[in-house]
Amino acid sequence: TAASCPPSIVVVITGKGPLKEHFLARMRQTPLIHIRIATMWLSPQDYPRLLGSADLGVCLHASTSGLDLPMKILDMFGSKLPVCARNFTCISELVKHDVNGFVFDSAEQLSAQLFSLLS
Repeated sequence: TAASCPPSIVVVITGKGPLKEHFLARMRQTPLIHIRIATMWLSPQDYPRLLGSADLGVCLHASTSGLDLPMKILDMFGSKLPVCARNFTCISELVKHDVNGFVFDSAEQLSAQLFSLLS
């Protein structure tokens, strides 16, 4: 049925972190039927435009110290996007699960959140 069919989505990766190539290599090895991935580096003027056209934001930030907070989440909140954020020590200072966003610990949890938000 249409209700059980995953939505077709486009994922835009804007970061240039050290794990970007590793992530992209894994995505190339994963059979993605309903998902397209694009990467780009955006100017400060274009980043808010991208967020304004998005349906939701996903933050994969993992603090090495456990103390720094991803400012991209504030950008997403400012664009009124629902946010799914990877769990780490202090993420609850920004994202309150089921209040102003969602926190996930596993790919399965993120998948369920995405399916729920995009259905």
